[in-house]
Parts: sequence; C-alpha cells; structure tokens
Amino acid sequence: MERSLWAGQSGVARVFLLIVLAIVLYFVGRILEPFFPALTWAAILATVFYPVYQRSERYLRRRELASALCCVVLTVAIILPVISLLFLMAGESVKAYKNLEDVVASGVPAKIAAIRNSPRYIKLAEHLRELGLPEPSIGATAMRAVRAGSKFLVEHSAAVVSGFLNFVVQLFVMLFGLYYLFLHGPQILHELRSLVPLRPEYEERIFQKFTGVVHATFTGSLAVALIQGALGGLGFLVFGISSPLLWGASMALVSLIPVVGTALIWGPVVAFYLLTGSIAKGLIMLAVFGIAVGSIDNILKPLLIQHGMEIHTLWVFIGVIGGLSVFGFLGIVLGPFLFSILVVLLEIYKVEFGSEAAEGPAL
Repeated sequence: MERSLWAGQSGVARVFLLIVLAIVLYFVGRILEPFFPALTWAAILATVFYPVYQRSERYLRRRELASALCCVVLTVAIILPVISLLFLMAGESVKAYKNLEDVVASGVPAKIAAIRNSPRYIKLAEHLRELGLPEPSIGATAMRAVRAGSKFLVEHSAAVVSGFLNFVVQLFVMLFGLYYLFLHGPQILHELRSLVPLRPEYEERIFQKFTGVVHATFTGSLAVALIQGALGGLGFLVFGISSPLLWGASMALVSLIPVVGTALIWGPVVAFYLLTGSIAKGLIMLAVFGIAVGSIDNILKPLLIQHGMEIHTLWVFIGVIGGLSVFGFLGIVLGPFLFSILVVLLEIYKVEFGSEAAEGPAL
C-alpha cells in the first residue's frame, strides 16, 4: 500500500501546503482581478442560458459546437444590440447636452422669469424668507450645471478611447469564459462544492439561492426594465421631449432601483412643466408615467420574479444601490445576491449553533 505523503509529518507539511496555497491564491487573485466583471457576467449568463445550451447539445450532438453556437446567438441577440444602444446613447447624450447649452444661452432667462413670477414660486420664496433662508438662484444653478458638464466632457474625453479598448478585452474574456462554462460548468461546480466544508444540503441551498437570484434578476427585473424603458422613451417622444432614446434608456436603468425607480427621470420633468404653468401637460405626463409606466412594477415584476429573492424590499433596495456603487452595473445582480446569501448563512448559523428557535426580525 502506498504510504501517504502526510504520514509522520504531523502538521508541518499541512502548514507548508497552506502557506504555499495562500501565496499562489493571492497572486492568482491579483491576475484575475481585472477580469472579475467579465468572468462574473460569464457565470451569470451561463446560469441563465444553460438550459438553452443543453437543448442545443441534444439537437447537435456535439458539445463544442453547441457551446459555440450559444455564444454566437447570445452575442447577436443581446451583446451587439446593447453595444449599439450604448453608442446611440452616447450620441444622444452629446445632442442633449448641446440642446441644454442652447437653452441655457437663449431660453433659460425667459423660463426663469416665468418660474420666478409664478404664484407657487412667490409663495415658496416668502416661506423661505420667513424661515431666514435664502431664495434659490435658479439661473446661477443652471449655469453651474452647464459649466460642470463642459468640464466633465473635457476631462473624460480621453478616457473614452481607453474605456472602449478595455470593454473589448472584457467582452472577449467574457465570451471565452462563457464558452468553457457551457462545456465544463457542472464539473467546475462539482469541484468547487467539494472544497466547501459544508453539508451537502447547505451547499445546495446556497447554489439554489444563487440561481434563484440570477433568474429573478434576468427574467423579472431586466424584463420589466426593458418594458418601462421602451414605454418611457415612447412617452417622451409623444410629448415632444428631445433625446427620447437617452431618457428611455435612463428610465430602464433606474427602474432597477426599488421603490423610486423611473420617477427619478420623469419626476423632475413633470415638476418643471407644473412650475412653468403647463399644468395640463404636466398632469397628463404624471398620469401616463405614474400610472401606466409605474404600475408595471406592481403588476409584472411580482409575476416574473415570484419567490426568486425571498428577502425584504429594503434589503433589495440597499443591495442594488450599494451594489451599483461597489461593483458597477454588475452590482444589480451581486448586491441582492449577497444579501440573499447572508440570509441563508444566518439560517445555517442558527441551525448549527442551536438557536433556530430564537426568533429574530425577518430579513
């Protein structure tokens, strides 16, 4: 019988192995760190579209061909349209900024005068004076905003080229990772689970939570975001507001933020029309965006998400906002996922340490 490497070496060999392993893992982590977003998106897309890959494999009877076909289809159906939309949004952003400059240079004084002479503004200014607060300077604020926009464009114009090159590299890494995750995803998952010192049922709960959050985000939140963005852009187009594509895409993005959602975009527009005397237009926009667009959150999202996340709306809200701040766009998925995993780990902790009966606040 072959003698074990560790026999007679007590803990010295184990300590040595752990030290070497920690050093190697540190440097491997440093190497992978720049590609963390790309590899994470590859894992997310592989989780969502793995059933599609399985059907393709059964039909084509070749794993490599099925994986390559799925990557091509995803690139054509999702990635290329997103890239095209980003380029269109960039053009719309420049156009919207130039329109804002023209408005500030020509039409803003008249608009400011109309606002300052409106009964609501006069009443607000009187209340502010009674409280000892200064009257808001709308014109100065508008000019500061334009100057800040000019400074931002100048400072970040050089970063656009390098950012695009980085995007191309990240896209290539993501597609490469996605191809191999389709091929070897189950084996990789099995190896990772074998390294986790938890009971199989706990490992399964964590894995199910990950897949649940990912599917809930894609089939629920992103679908609702696309619908709300499309309706919002159409609404801005109907009401004659410039750059409807930009505002529609912005509404799709902020709709992922729970509670406030698309109101962050259409709310200021409605307030502007109401303050400048366009009461009818403002109220119609409020009805269209507040009821038609806003109600989608309350009707479609619960039907699509169902019980994928199973955590309180407060934690979803904090997870999305904090996730966007820490991880960028990837945080839309990672933020709620981390909170969901926290809930699972706390439940496991209660079971393992015998405090399951102690009832705490629901998460």
